[in-house]
This record gives sequence, C-alpha cells and structure tokens, in this order.
Amino acid sequence: MDALGIDSVLVDEFWARHPSGHPDFFEPGRRLPGGAWRSAFPTAETAALLHEDRFATVVRVDPDDDGLSWLVPALAAEPHVKALRVLPTWSEGAARAFAEGSCDRLFGLAADVGLPVFVYTPGRTALLRGYLRRFPALTVVIDHCGMPQPGLPVPSPSAEPGDGRTHPFDAVLSLAEHGNVALKWSHEQVVFGSEQYPFLGTRPHLRRALDAFGAERIMWAGDHTALPGMRWSEVLHAVRDNPELGAAERDAVLGGTAERILRWTPGAGAADGVDPA
Repeated sequence: MDALGIDSVLVDEFWARHPSGHPDFFEPGRRLPGGAWRSAFPTAETAALLHEDRFATVVRVDPDDDGLSWLVPALAAEPHVKALRVLPTWSEGAARAFAEGSCDRLFGLAADVGLPVFVYTPGRTALLRGYLRRFPALTVVIDHCGMPQPGLPVPSPSAEPGDGRTHPFDAVLSLAEHGNVALKWSHEQVVFGSEQYPFLGTRPHLRRALDAFGAERIMWAGDHTALPGMRWSEVLHAVRDNPELGAAERDAVLGGTAERILRWTPGAGAADGVDPA
C-alpha cells in the first residue's frame, strides 16, 4: 500500500466458495439453521482493529437471514464496518426473487442505519430501479460496473432486458438519473475486453460513466486478487495516469467519492484515498 501510495483499503473478505455448492455461500462464514449464510470477516476486522486509519470492511449479508433486524444495526454500530454487500442474482431463482423485492427488508434496514449497500447484479442492473425508487434514502453502489462477467455460476444475459440490441452498459448508465446510486469502477478490464495495460479500451466507457454519474458518484476499486495476471500497480495507474481525467475527477474517483459515501476519512498515509477492494 505504501509503495503504491494507497492510503486505505475497504476489504471484502473472501477465502473460497463453500463446498455446499450454493452459488452465494462464501467462506469465511456459516450456514444458519434456516438455510441462510452469515458471513464472517476475522482478518479484515483484525486489520481494522490494529490499523483503524487504514483498514475497514464491507460485510456480505444474506437477505434471507432471519436475524437481519438485529444484525444490520449491530454491524452499523461497529466503527470498522462501512457498508454492506449483497449478491442477489447469482441464480435464476434468486434473480426472480430480487425482481420481486427479496431485498426490501435488507435495504430498508440499511437505509435506517445509514449503511450504503454494494450490489452485485452483473448484467441485470435494470432490476435495481424499483429499489432505488422505494428506498431514496439508501445509497446503492453498483458493483464491478454492473456489467456481465464471464465465468459466473449462472450465465448472465448478454444485454439487459429489452430488445437485445442495446449495450448492457447503457442500462447501467441510465440508472444515474437516480441520485442515490453510485458506480464502482472495477473489473473494467475484463468486462470491456481490454486486458493489456494501460487498458486503453476502458477509457471511453469511463468517460461515459463520468458524464452520466459525475465523478462524485464513481469510486475506483482495485480487486486485483480477483484479476489474474494484473498487478495492483497496473490497475491503479491505469486510472491515476489517465491523461483524459481532470485533477478533480481523478481525486474523486481515486478516493474522494469513497470517503464521502463510506463516511470514512482515513488517517496518515498517501494522498490517493481509499481502495474499496
């Protein structure tokens, strides 16, 4: 982190998929009697306790957890927990349930306690629109550009629902009309098919995102551990050294937006802000 000039990191702790075969059960954690999965984050929590100015965590939450009414406020009370994360469309059944409001309870509780929610709905961001309308006080962060990704447990559609001719990123950008949604700029190299540094093919898409959301609603994330063959330095410098960005845009994308949305002002360190990895 020091060598790259990264001030602080928001950690989504993920070791491996649980052997149950469920597409959304990830270690560390445990299966509850009712069948839901409750995540744990021991490494991220330890890092945050030892270096509270440099580490915090986002916690994956199962919308089917029967304990949400106490769990969400309890997480919000922990100073190192800055956001929640949900992956609600990793099976066809879950995607249908999400379209019908399966996350209403979770999103309502998160709005009540002021925790933003990172939502990973690859290729299906149109399903977020109803939630954005129903929960205007909730800040939703679209994970990984909202785009379809190869190799997911359930194949994502090549485009959002519609006539099949529009680019899936068009549907993501259309959500910018809702003021309570932000975009996490990550995995752009994979989803836009530009995997050689400096990933020039991603730049037009970033400009479109900036024009739609504004820099104040876009946050960069490294997630280099999930990008085989790509160095953390390359993922960072592709944005930091992008000559098409203005200074204010660069400052917002590389930390300012994350600090504001997460309500986290890191301590001493380098000047490039937070990596919501």
